[in-house]
Amino acid sequence: MSHPFNEEYRFGSAAWANTEDLRRAGMLGAHGLPVGYRENTAMRLNGDAPLVTIGGAGSGKFRDILSYVACNSPGQSQVWLDPRGEISAVSEIAHTMNGDYAYRFNPLHLCSGISHKINPLEFLARESPSLLSDCKFVAEALVALTSGKDGNYFDLRARDWVEKLLISLVHKQGRVTLADLHRITSMIEGDARGWADHLEFMLACPYDGVRRAAAEMLTKQQDSPREFGSVMGSVYAALGFLDDPTLLESLNEAELSLFDLLRPGRKLFLNIPAEFLSLWSPLIRLVFTVVMLLKGRSPEAPRIMLIVDEAGQLGRFEALLRAFTFGRGAGVRAWAVFQDTGQISRNYGAPALQGFLGSAQMRQFFGVRDYQTARLVSDMLGTETLEYDDERLQDEARRQKRDAIRKMFTGDEDPFDAAREYGHYKRAEERRTKQSRPLMTPDEIMDMPEDRQILFISGKNLKPVYAAKYPYFLRRDMAGRFLPNPYHPPIDKVKVKAWIGTRTLKVVRERVPERFVSFPQYKENMWSYVKGYKPG
Repeated sequence: MSHPFNEEYRFGSAAWANTEDLRRAGMLGAHGLPVGYRENTAMRLNGDAPLVTIGGAGSGKFRDILSYVACNSPGQSQVWLDPRGEISAVSEIAHTMNGDYAYRFNPLHLCSGISHKINPLEFLARESPSLLSDCKFVAEALVALTSGKDGNYFDLRARDWVEKLLISLVHKQGRVTLADLHRITSMIEGDARGWADHLEFMLACPYDGVRRAAAEMLTKQQDSPREFGSVMGSVYAALGFLDDPTLLESLNEAELSLFDLLRPGRKLFLNIPAEFLSLWSPLIRLVFTVVMLLKGRSPEAPRIMLIVDEAGQLGRFEALLRAFTFGRGAGVRAWAVFQDTGQISRNYGAPALQGFLGSAQMRQFFGVRDYQTARLVSDMLGTETLEYDDERLQDEARRQKRDAIRKMFTGDEDPFDAAREYGHYKRAEERRTKQSRPLMTPDEIMDMPEDRQILFISGKNLKPVYAAKYPYFLRRDMAGRFLPNPYHPPIDKVKVKAWIGTRTLKVVRERVPERFVSFPQYKENMWSYVKGYKPG
């Protein structure tokens, strides 16, 4: 920095981006993901780098931000973690308007919605040259490390055993499902004869790692039952979600191939009850991991966006961290949503916080509820140099100036010295005092209005952005593009923004027209739309 700059901003040069800055950065145009508003003008972010949102509970993450993305991403392939199913329910008609196919993995039929079966392991094939590495990735997704960065011995052995069981099943059957994995792990201590037969198969397997693991499992089961039980305890903890027969049924005879997500305009919503997020987190991690693997091996396929709401509930999710650091080059753009920075530190360790924030093109903060996050945001905003009139110093300089004038006329002092004093105090009378101040203090961040947010954007030469965010149902451009939220009755009508005020419109439910029958969101041949906004 030049010397004059340092003189002017001696305590720091932090400031907010203005409208002209946003226009130069291309954020007030028509392309990109909607991320908020500059007063009444939508802000959009174009790019391929990951994004992270940190907003406290009840701060409007879906209502003010994600709803716009769900309803306004035509042609883009996306995978959503959609706790409670409200995102897919609200945005269903928008996908039809955009010509996109929307699938829902919804085993418990949240919001009375449909469900499409999937098989996340369909890509594991006996003839695949990457079978061994693929099984390792699957095991990593299913068995999370529970004791710090490197996990503990039992978690690591559990990962290895699950990996080798998967390889053996694929080698034996040609293909595998999670139901097959559940059957074989249940057999280990529940069906001695069946387990002995499979163990014999593993010992004769052509893969060295499978034979080694089989020998280890046999030895530990016979000679070290306590150690064997501890490792199996980690296996059961990781795969316990498969004990649910309703969930297991949704993972057989796939109606959606994850390979289909490599085509343009395909959306998959994982509708997981919020209270089950931690229980089913291995499955969620697995789906996202597989999608990333498939996209990485098809560079010619359109970019895929992974939007992980409530990411803090998934535990340690190594693939998500990889998506932030390496996903950009693989054609994957991740958007992770946390409630506070503590969720990142608890799941991944303190150093990973910088991995997420440092790799993200956008860091978005609103509804901050905890001091740790507020202090981090305040530090990121930096320090500004404030100028103000210090009345005490200026009054003193004014008094000294008058005294210098008196001395010039009374002869009490050499006239030239008195003139110099006069000039000095005249300048001091007008001089403004500079001081350091955070652009926003932690308490100001925690007290920020609910309709405001702070954005840090990389790669656009932008200062921090103090922006607005509005509920989707209060925007006129969203009228007709959303259906009622099942958790906020009534569900047979919606309020939409009009030129003046709002209007309440009926939601029509009827048999889907022939031209839309092939859309998977209308699996049951019924559709809903807002009266007056029927898709053509």
